[in-house]
Amino acid sequence: MTMTPQISPGLQLRIDKKITQLHGIAAQLPGVIIVHSIPGFCVEYMSQPGLDSLGTTVSKLKAMGMDYYAYYFNEEDAADYIPKVAAMIGRNNFDEQVSFFQQVRRFPGDAWSWYFSTTRLFLQDEAGQPLLTITTALPIDPLQHVTPKVSRLLDETNFVRTHQQLFESLTDREREVLRLLAMSYSAAEIAGQLVISVHTVETHRKNLRKKLQATTAYEINRFASAFNLI
Repeated sequence: MTMTPQISPGLQLRIDKKITQLHGIAAQLPGVIIVHSIPGFCVEYMSQPGLDSLGTTVSKLKAMGMDYYAYYFNEEDAADYIPKVAAMIGRNNFDEQVSFFQQVRRFPGDAWSWYFSTTRLFLQDEAGQPLLTITTALPIDPLQHVTPKVSRLLDETNFVRTHQQLFESLTDREREVLRLLAMSYSAAEIAGQLVISVHTVETHRKNLRKKLQATTAYEINRFASAFNLI
């Protein structure tokens, strides 16, 4: 278990007071409200909808320390947004906020649920340094007017993550052929553009299908689109 960094009694009193004020209005706010302490970025507070969703309590989350992140959140998502949140904290600007998508699960092995979250600073210490952040996490599903577009974006994000290694196995020439195939050029047209033989184009196409584990033109096109070749 990772221990929560020690906080002085004076700072803890300020944190408790701020959270008590927040708790009084949390039920009126949309989504899930989470407060993290700095340093350590450990959970200090979570509103009841979040606790109900995870099937836990604030005391249990505090006891988990940093293990909280690996247990409940997708580490690949975190690799994208944690540096942005850390940079915001470093700038110590209360007018700044960071928004991001993240996947949350109730327990390891459970299905992921998507949330759209926004984080900003919430409290400073006596020296004017960041002490707390506050995050609002909105489940994606209730946002009916944006769900189709968001779903496509999240689906493509997952495709890139799960197929990154396959794509990186391609040579530069294979990527050129992949791009032209996705643009519906024939083997003869690709040969003309790249100044190679039709036989070489067909060899590249065969290698592409093998390396990308693709059996249809749709799968080939999806790689080209997801990895920004077209």
